[in-house]
Amino acid sequence: MYFQVSAVDRSRPVTFQRSSMTEALDKALALAGSGLTEVTITHPDGARHTPGELLAAYLSAQERPPARIAPRARAA
Repeated sequence: MYFQVSAVDRSRPVTFQRSSMTEALDKALALAGSGLTEVTITHPDGARHTPGELLAAYLSAQERPPARIAPRARAA
């Protein structure tokens, strides 16, 4: 499972693969910070996001409380 990080460097497309979302986000932010344009991250399921969109989704997922699992009913 790989995340694909794509960008444009002086009208030349570049692509990198990263094994985790955090590594992909780190690479995408580094590319954008270096002046590359059209930086996107493609999720293994094919969804494409800008670094800002992926960061916002990641942060909102971190803020959600974990789902509670209801205790099982005891057999009589």
